[in-house]
This record gives sequence, C-alpha cells and structure tokens, in this order.
Amino acid sequence: MSTARVTHRKRRFASGLSGWAFGLASTVLLVGLWGRAIVVDTQQLADSLTPLASSELVAERFSTWLETELVETGIDRPTASVAADEVLSHPAVGPVLVDLVEEGVQAAASADPSGSSVDVARILAPSVGVITAGLNDAGVPVSVEQVEIAVATLDPLVIRDSADRPLVGVSSPLASTLGTAALLAVMVMLVTGWIYVAVSRDRVRAVRSLLNRFALGALSFAVLLRIGAWIVDPQGGRAPVGESLARVADSKWLVPLTLGLSSLAAAAIAWLFRKRVRPEAMFRSGRERPIRQEA
Repeated sequence: MSTARVTHRKRRFASGLSGWAFGLASTVLLVGLWGRAIVVDTQQLADSLTPLASSELVAERFSTWLETELVETGIDRPTASVAADEVLSHPAVGPVLVDLVEEGVQAAASADPSGSSVDVARILAPSVGVITAGLNDAGVPVSVEQVEIAVATLDPLVIRDSADRPLVGVSSPLASTLGTAALLAVMVMLVTGWIYVAVSRDRVRAVRSLLNRFALGALSFAVLLRIGAWIVDPQGGRAPVGESLARVADSKWLVPLTLGLSSLAAAAIAWLFRKRVRPEAMFRSGRERPIRQEA
C-alpha cells in the first residue's frame, strides 16, 4: 500500500471524525443557548406558564392550601373542603391563580439572600368579595369583613428558602449549567473545526462546509421548535399543560433561527470570496511561462 493512499485515508478519517464532533458540539451549543435564553427571561417564562393556572395541579395545590387555612380558622374539614372547591369554581378566581403563577416564577428567580415568597394576602385582597360569596354558597356564613381579616393574616407562600439558590433566572444553577455547556461547545467547535479545515485540501471550501452544517442544524432546530409547539398543543390552548409547553418551546425559537441565518450569511461570504479569488489565481498562474535558458 502506497504512502499517498495511507495519508489519504488518514485525512478522510480525521475529516469525518472532526466533522461529526463539530456537528455534535453545535447541537449542544444550540440547546444551551436556547435553554439559557428561556431560563434567564423570567418574564417570558412567567407568561408561558400562566396556562398552568387552570390546570388540575395548580387548582389542587391552591384548594389544599385554602382548605388548610379555613380549618385553622375553626371551620371543620369537610365544610372547608367544599368551600375551597366552591371558591375555585368561581370564574373570577382564574385571574387570581394567574397572578399567583406569575408571582411564583418571579419569586423562584429572586436572588435575595433571605429567600423569596409570594404575598398571597396582597394577591387575594381584591377577590375578597368572590371568596366571601363562594364560602356563603358552600354553607359557611361569613361576612366580607371577616374574610378581609382572614386574608390579611395569611402567611406568605414560601417559594425558596434562604439556603437555596434561585430556581430560574440569571443567578440560577440551571442558567450557569446551560451557559457552561454552550461555552464548552464553542471550544469543541473551534478545535474540531480547525482540524477539519487543516486536513482538507480546499480550506475555503471546508470553512464553507462547516458554516453550512451549522446553519442547517440551527434552522432545523428552529423548525423543530415550531413543529413541537404545535404537536404538544394541536388544539390551541385546550390543555393547560400542553399549552404551557408549547409556549415554552415557541418562546425563543428565534434564537436558533438567527444563528442559522447568520451562519448562512457567513457561508455566502466565503463562497463569494472563493469565487473572486480562485479565477484571479488561475488567471495569474495561466500567464506564467517557463523561463527558457539558452544552452
């Protein structure tokens, strides 16, 4: 076996392995940047999770909490359970639960060393009349003044203890992990991309190939996010959990789209550079003539 053939096989192996590693690292980069964009944008995250306010999970948590608070005021548990369900069935309570979800997300992102909580009394204060009507319909004879006093004495809902780090937000461990993953992915992409270009005969073409690979991966990722958002919520908001997942998937799809379009633009620039430089180089080489030496 000739040395040239062995060298050619080594080049092909190095090119294939580095290209595969580059593609894997680019996927990690896209996921890391997209995930971190969601985690740090707490306002968008809160808006995406607001459909959970109408889910059974949040309703059961709120009903259990309200039932416990009613029992502590001296109401027997069966009556308190019926009253809590009656309050939740009122249409005016929906916006209150939405506010609770939004406040909960913001509290989970708080970096306050003393911890974070949700002021439930402040959120429920505008709905005292609704709560009173619900309790009266459930057979609990209370006045608006009594409910106002009970609501005012409600303890805050603790979301994060002082010893815990934020669950979401810029200071959260999740944001740090995703940022670290994206940074490591960039380093791997630089190393493997350099190897891919170094072992290629046409380096300009190799650079353009890497840019096209990353562009196609990013654009495919953006399309998958859009399709995934429709798959998890095809009925358009009829399932609270599905709607929340769809909003999360759809909230930052422009991040991979922007990266993909930028990579395509860089690939186009590389193509134009190759197109302008190659003919000029060929033209110059074509005009050169060997120097004849007289005997």
